[in-house]
Amino acid sequence: MLTPPIIQALKEYCISENQIYLGMTILKEMIVKRPCVKFQVLDVLLDLTVHEKTELRQNAIRTAKNLYEKADLKDRIEERALMRLKALLMPTPPPDLIKLDATTNNATNQWTEESIRLSLYLYLTLLPSEHQLIHQLASIYTASSSEIKRTILRVLEGPVKGMGMDSPELLLLVENCPKGAETLVTRVIHILTDKAMPSVELVDRVRDLYNKRVSDVRFLIPVLNGLSKSEVVTALPRLIKLNPVVVKEVFNRLLGVNGQENMGNSLNPIELLVTLHTLDSNKVDMKTIIKACNLCFAERSVYTQDTLALVIQQLLDLNPLPTLIMRTVIQALATYPRLTGFVINIMQRLLTKQVWKNKKVWEGFVRCCQRTKPQSFQILLQLQPAQLKDSFTICPDLREALLSHIMSFNPHQRAHIPKSVMSLIEKPLEKPTVVTLSTQPNVNSDVEAKKFVSEDSVGGASGLEIKDEQAVNLNADDHQKVAEDSSSSSDVTKQTSPLISITLQKMAEGPKLVPEENLESCGDGKEDTPEIVSPTKL
Repeated sequence: MLTPPIIQALKEYCISENQIYLGMTILKEMIVKRPCVKFQVLDVLLDLTVHEKTELRQNAIRTAKNLYEKADLKDRIEERALMRLKALLMPTPPPDLIKLDATTNNATNQWTEESIRLSLYLYLTLLPSEHQLIHQLASIYTASSSEIKRTILRVLEGPVKGMGMDSPELLLLVENCPKGAETLVTRVIHILTDKAMPSVELVDRVRDLYNKRVSDVRFLIPVLNGLSKSEVVTALPRLIKLNPVVVKEVFNRLLGVNGQENMGNSLNPIELLVTLHTLDSNKVDMKTIIKACNLCFAERSVYTQDTLALVIQQLLDLNPLPTLIMRTVIQALATYPRLTGFVINIMQRLLTKQVWKNKKVWEGFVRCCQRTKPQSFQILLQLQPAQLKDSFTICPDLREALLSHIMSFNPHQRAHIPKSVMSLIEKPLEKPTVVTLSTQPNVNSDVEAKKFVSEDSVGGASGLEIKDEQAVNLNADDHQKVAEDSSSSSDVTKQTSPLISITLQKMAEGPKLVPEENLESCGDGKEDTPEIVSPTKL
């Protein structure tokens, strides 16, 4: 038997900065070769496993782990480790774990992250050697405070990886997940599947637990690569509603990014992006789907030019067309400009699907035409007048650009363009006229009347301008002369005369006063240009 003074001398010798390694060697030799005092010396060693000096503590823990393999010492070491673990349920830490607060120089009797870690170190070191100990951790976890739970989750990685995915005890923990230990089990599964495919056994247990007890979809994230395609598609609407950081992890696992592996029976990159486009908007709002699609586009190493082309082709084959198809086309074009020729072919196929019948897709189609001009002019010239006019309403700049393009044609080429289409292209969009009226109620002279008619009301519609009084006083012969001299098509000429006649009639009747309070709302008399929505709003 060792007397207390000798035991204290052993401790002090080991604590000495220059004698740590030699002290550990002496303790180990005494434990192994002096059976009569081995438990006394072992207790000295185990006391040092919670010492505040990192080097001393690590050496003591390492020595204890080596001795844990000896049958006659195993129970005693395990008992001490579990005693430290169970101490976490106490309202205050044990006396040997109470340290001085550096700011107040007073002892703190509250659990801190440091004291929590000290209580866990020996236990966690033994865990890879004795897997059954994991169940005691689950019991302590469910009854612990939030601070202790957070610390436990932070220090689990090394020991759990040491146990491995095939550990029967870990699989049993997942299968019989104690109530309140769901976050612990989830953390364990995350660690096991980090940069590694989940085993079939692990996937089966997680799936069963999710279907029967744990309804939180986050529980499935670690084993996504082991689930079937249908299971992933079913869970996807709930997954993309999670925190953006979590959604990023989901996609990393599905896409095999950052070292994540994909078993191959889950969704591949093409299927993932196509599936996002087909999600029910009643279950997931469009903004959430767009954000998820953006995460895919951000992975350029995965979504290459060829991959996006395959995605777009598959989207084009869907019926009805997905709402976001043109947004994806435009985004792909912005990412890979060399896709222009491919996109033109896609737009050609969309014409055969009567794309204008789907308002959202049609707007995106027109904006894609604007983005791909002049190559897209051949597409625009195939539109019927009604659709062409609508495209000019969505993107007014297209008309002038298309007109300039046609003017470069030779007469033979222009002859192939239908007159109705040509007339529409040459004719500017009509703009509403706002007249600012004088306070004089009875104005009958042509000179005064001319002031109340904007040039756009006549010239904007027919290509004519009212420049002087003589132009205002057009008679029937003048109308005929204008029609003969005009370079416009016959259809446009037919529309000109009635418009001028109506204008002259309004002049003769005199102006109608507009209340001054309404003038401000009239603006400048021009029609509001339709909002040009950026590709991200499509």
